[in-house]
Amino acid sequence: MTKRTLFIIIGLLLFLDLAAFFVYLVGHSNSDGKSPIEYALRDKTASAEVGELPEKVIPDEFDTIAMASDYISHDKAGVGVNAVSMTCEVKLKFIWPKNINGNDRLGNLNRELLNILDAGGNDNARDAAHYLLKHPEFVKPSSNFSRLPSSDHKPVINHTLQYYRVFPYISTNYLLEMMVLIEKHDGLDLTRDMRIVHYDRVRHSVVTFDQIFDTSRTTDILALINQNIEAEKLSGNHPNWHETEVMPTEFLLGKKSVMFYFSDGAIAPKGSGLHEISVKNENLEEFFTPFYNELRNNDTHFETYDFIIL
Repeated sequence: MTKRTLFIIIGLLLFLDLAAFFVYLVGHSNSDGKSPIEYALRDKTASAEVGELPEKVIPDEFDTIAMASDYISHDKAGVGVNAVSMTCEVKLKFIWPKNINGNDRLGNLNRELLNILDAGGNDNARDAAHYLLKHPEFVKPSSNFSRLPSSDHKPVINHTLQYYRVFPYISTNYLLEMMVLIEKHDGLDLTRDMRIVHYDRVRHSVVTFDQIFDTSRTTDILALINQNIEAEKLSGNHPNWHETEVMPTEFLLGKKSVMFYFSDGAIAPKGSGLHEISVKNENLEEFFTPFYNELRNNDTHFETYDFIIL
């Protein structure tokens, strides 16, 4: 075999290898046009096991949406000369997730947050914000209203408000905890509804109660919570608190403890607002799932975000 023939054979083999690689890339490209190599590098943490948690090297990104408006109803509450126009103030501020741990495909997280806001079926944060802003609730239900310039706004007896806040509160290598706080004043009473969404930053899914706590031990967890309630009551800090028979579903996973949240009237007289009971992780360890205990032991990063003010 001559050298010329050998070079030709080597050249053909190299050409066939490159051609096969190109065909593989074309045949396996993603819907967004990116090759599987680029996709794998971008989302390589998506299938990581708990023991393979990455260091938090990719900061999370958020969009800020802030809106406010005042409205006045053309209908009036009351009779005759005592009839008074109704006003409503609507304010919202969203610190909305844009890119979490290098991933901007956040369908699971977006859907969960939007469902809590109940924003007319909109599928993105900005449209949801516009919807909430344009649907004021008055003391007397009314669909006949106008926007009121803030400079002309004067609170009256039939003034109501609607405040919406969405923001990140706690982040670790593994979890992002988003808080949704909805406050409404109906002219007499102020009600607050707080919901917390736990999001898996590695697998990009919403984490549920039964992934954190052993649901067969809820009676024992509730007993611990009631012990803390009784301690607060006896200390004089919250003499009006009382025990509860209902396991709270809203909680924050803190670095050293879990904060359980109770709605208005759940452990205190109606009208006293939301309440928080903190239980140390060391007391809850036997009630955590093996999954979450392993997670806590591997997670090395913990940070809190500011509680946003409207």
